[in-house]
Amino acid sequence: MGMGAARRLEPMLANLRNILAIELLAACQALDFLAPLKSGLEALKAYDIVRSLSPRVDKDRSLAPDIERVAGAIAEGQFAVLLG
Repeated sequence: MGMGAARRLEPMLANLRNILAIELLAACQALDFLAPLKSGLEALKAYDIVRSLSPRVDKDRSLAPDIERVAGAIAEGQFAVLLG
């Protein structure tokens, strides 16, 4: 059973990275809507990373490339540095 679990791990991690990317994009869009209110410093650092990869959504467009870029940043550990 361990080998079966190991084989499923990579697709599950890829799916998790996509879910986290979507959540980060939604959170950044929410921060944009709440401007001029600001969030905490660590959240703003994450916001800056996301916005460097994905511009604010002002009109209808596919977010698949943005999700892929943010998921790639998660995989590379760009957000892990915020954790210390």
